[in-house]
Amino acid sequence: MRLATYRKGKAARLGIVWGDQVIDYNVGARLMSPKGKGAARAFADVDLRGFLSLGASAIRMAKKVEAWVGKQSAGKSRPSLKSWVFDLAKVKLLPPLNNPPKILCLARNYASHIREVSEVDPLPEDILVFMKPATAIIGPDDPVVIPPECRLLDHEVELALVVGKRGRNIPEEKAMGHLAGYTILNDISDREYRRMKNPPHHVNWFFMKAQDTFAPLGPFLVGKEEIQDPHTLRLRLWVNGELRQDSAREEMIFKVPAILSRISRFVTLEPGDIIGTGTPTGTSFGTQKYLKRGDVVECEIEGIGRLRNVIRVEEPLYRTR
Repeated sequence: MRLATYRKGKAARLGIVWGDQVIDYNVGARLMSPKGKGAARAFADVDLRGFLSLGASAIRMAKKVEAWVGKQSAGKSRPSLKSWVFDLAKVKLLPPLNNPPKILCLARNYASHIREVSEVDPLPEDILVFMKPATAIIGPDDPVVIPPECRLLDHEVELALVVGKRGRNIPEEKAMGHLAGYTILNDISDREYRRMKNPPHHVNWFFMKAQDTFAPLGPFLVGKEEIQDPHTLRLRLWVNGELRQDSAREEMIFKVPAILSRISRFVTLEPGDIIGTGTPTGTSFGTQKYLKRGDVVECEIEGIGRLRNVIRVEEPLYRTR
């Protein structure tokens, strides 16, 4: 199953991606729920984070809605679907999750990336984690906005895990049971806070990684059952059509169950948490081809989709909204 958050008109809606169409889950769940029962509101009035919090019952409802739409579509007429089943090309895709409890990201989880950022550092013995705020999230085709003085803007295509079940001190053998699925994260970085604006060997992770718009996310949440082995998925990233990153034949150092288990020793994982799993070689730090105004960045992970964003430069302005 694939889920998306989209806008048709003014409101953000939770959708089931069905081929080249999107089904309004909220409408479908209300129609499929028993009349006069509190379950109808519980299922229908949710965003993706709320959907994940409902667990297996929400997934069963989504499959029920999807099956019903498929049956109706096979008939001769489908007037009842026109108001809540739309062409994907005619809606605005938003970030699948724009209000996650936490955004956690791994640094140095691909050997090739370690080699491109340091000639002397050995492979890590433990995961290295940093965090981004929810204000960093943008969706497909949204701009990454930077100030004019930003000169060393970097890209990092990453497989992102989306947590589906709450857990603390999770054993590795039970970790996949806490995972809802996967999406794409572009870990945008201002590398000046690694090099020029700090003493040698000091990295200001917050300023480098946590700025607004520095976490493009999407386009969909793909259920874990659709991905047989997440560790061998091919990650690629293009800038203006030029292939910059390609993880072909390379696997993560720390695997998904180990990542979930290790992080849960320190913080409780909650439905909707996002965990970036690291990036392969080919970042701007390695190639010295830094992003600039107007660049189009496209991230693709096989089995998940493609995430496109453009770089926009703006003067910082005082804002209250």
